[in-house]
Amino acid sequence: MKKLITLLSLALALAMVLPVAAAGPAKASVFLLISGSLGDKGFNDSAKAGLDMMKAKYGDRITTKYTELGSDAAKYSPALEDAGAEGYSVVLCSNNFNNAVQEVAARYPKTLYIMYDGWTKEAIANSYQIQYKNSEAGYLAGALAGLMTQLKTSDVSLNSENVIGFIGGRDITGINDFFVGYIAGAQKVNPKVKIIYNYVNSFTDTAKAKDQALIQYKTYKADVVYHAAGRAGLGLFDAAAETDRYAIGVDTNQAALFANEPKKADQILTSTMKRVDLTLFQAVSRFMDGEKLGGQQVYIGAAEGAIAYAPFSKAVPASMQKDLENVQAEIKAGAVKIPSAFSMTAEQINAMRDAVNAAKK
Repeated sequence: MKKLITLLSLALALAMVLPVAAAGPAKASVFLLISGSLGDKGFNDSAKAGLDMMKAKYGDRITTKYTELGSDAAKYSPALEDAGAEGYSVVLCSNNFNNAVQEVAARYPKTLYIMYDGWTKEAIANSYQIQYKNSEAGYLAGALAGLMTQLKTSDVSLNSENVIGFIGGRDITGINDFFVGYIAGAQKVNPKVKIIYNYVNSFTDTAKAKDQALIQYKTYKADVVYHAAGRAGLGLFDAAAETDRYAIGVDTNQAALFANEPKKADQILTSTMKRVDLTLFQAVSRFMDGEKLGGQQVYIGAAEGAIAYAPFSKAVPASMQKDLENVQAEIKAGAVKIPSAFSMTAEQINAMRDAVNAAKK
């Protein structure tokens, strides 16, 4: 009996000392606020796919909602305010809500604001913020474009100009992060490469992006054009199909979106995947497991599975695909030093662009 009492006392003492695993919420509500609209077949659609993944996993334990707010930034703070006042457990929003998160989050400490594709200047106690290594995605695209433009086979029709193209949504740091990576990746595999580039000054104007792509293909003889332009970038694929040239998509597997348009799909060599869907799903899963995420700002890329190639088209030779998979593996292993616009001055970015500018050759 005395031995039993001793064992019970020891067990009680251990229970008081050992940490208890945090219990997640029995139920939660998640609200996705979309700047712009769905249908971009990329960034916004990927975020919505993440919301669908959460619902599929948690069923009745989680309620999900989303709203499309368009491009009027004046709507962002009120939308965040309303979500907090309505008591949502988690609010998801992109970096377009940066100022709004800084303004609103502290007023609703019980709501976790998960912001993706950017950070606020200072960490916020009830905000979990995800920045993607866009430059890694750009580097992957540049390595492919740089190799393709110098490819000479009977199956692939390319010119001898060593020119590739880039179309960005706006001349801003987040988009230039893709671009400087693109330049670095292309130069690594092809020191002779030149790049013609344009900014749409919109993430929705597909007609303008198409016109810019047609000029890049026809006037400057770009063999391959990569876009980081949201919905506007869909115009690139129309131009690629019309000119029988090649394109590289962004954020999601964009070739798969054109299953009913095989000509267009065939011209997309691959896409650089930015797994907004997966990272939002993983963050909410951690929240559901009881993990405290507030106050964290994370920077993720290929090593975390957030940046990768989509499947390659048949236009990319098998031997080249293997080389590119090795490039991706090197990035994951941290063996490649890739410049980032987030740590560069405007002068450094301009110098890098000028050094390869096909319009100045």
